[in-house]
Amino acid sequence: MLNLRWVVLLLVLTSLPFPKNARAQTGKAKPAQSQHALSLTPANNGQRVHASVGQIIQVDLQALGSVRYTGPEISAPNIQYRNSILFWPPNPGGSLPHYLFEATSPGVARIQMPRNGGPGFDVTIDVRPVVGNPSSRLILDQANTAVWTQAWTTLANRLQQNFIPSLPKLANIEVELTVANPGPSQGVVSLMLLNADGQGILEADKTVTADDCAHVRFLLPPGFEVSPGKTYSIQLSGGEGLFGWKYVVGGYNRGDAWFNDKPLSKDARSTFLFRTFGMQ
Repeated sequence: MLNLRWVVLLLVLTSLPFPKNARAQTGKAKPAQSQHALSLTPANNGQRVHASVGQIIQVDLQALGSVRYTGPEISAPNIQYRNSILFWPPNPGGSLPHYLFEATSPGVARIQMPRNGGPGFDVTIDVRPVVGNPSSRLILDQANTAVWTQAWTTLANRLQQNFIPSLPKLANIEVELTVANPGPSQGVVSLMLLNADGQGILEADKTVTADDCAHVRFLLPPGFEVSPGKTYSIQLSGGEGLFGWKYVVGGYNRGDAWFNDKPLSKDARSTFLFRTFGMQ
């Protein structure tokens, strides 16, 4: 039998108000958590969907290249198209790439991707302000912080920079370019990410303008996993002969620059200017 004093104590405790900051674990989503990508497919065609500022929007049209979608066309500047991603090795039938957008400010924007000979993709996105502070933030992982001394080499060659990530997820890659030759006002630059065996694992294509090429950022699919401590490589090409990739003697000490499968400089170790951002 319980002692009378214990019975009284239990009655007092159970009658006390429950603290406001002590909540039962219900399994509901908590505010201020990481923002996941908004993934859209043809099933979302014609819909109105919601996104938050800073959220990545990934459109996978789930079709072969012969379908011939064009665009994308965006009705308002609060959503920006960043680049396309094609996973390697590509489908022999010619798979379409994934298209990556970023919600940059509140507002409503319509993304359209017309299709030759048939209905296209059309979705309206209502971008809302972020509630709280998302816990998953981009972290600067690898970077060549050396001061540029005006050296560059054109993307008409096969240029490659090795690096070793320390984070398990790679979110984006930034490269520093310069206008190397007179020509058009813009060009499509292709970035290939290679694994330690030298095999391509994805390709990103981005239209770069001559007046905004100093820091070119390529988004990767959200949650893209890499193996920390393993060597990966950034390979650049394209650009209509317009751009050169900046490099320095010395610099980043966890990888080297390569030029047509040979070290960029014969007499000294050289590295291209780049940065990678990741997440835990």
